[in-house]
Amino acid sequence: MNILHMKYAVEVARAGSLNKAAEALLIAQPNISRSIKELEADLGITIFDRSSRGMTLTSEGEEFIELSKG
Repeated sequence: MNILHMKYAVEVARAGSLNKAAEALLIAQPNISRSIKELEADLGITIFDRSSRGMTLTSEGEEFIELSKG
């Protein structure tokens, strides 16, 4: 797990989409997407539900984000 990946996850949760998070963090969207997938694989959980309308937190994701902020 990487602290930068955690930062990306928190921003995606705040923004609700990869594109908006990428704009806010001034990085390419594919980099955030890859980082989130790596983070989920490392933790063995699904942090986000993905849809055409954006990304929403799963219940495990909500717990993870709360712990990441604190």
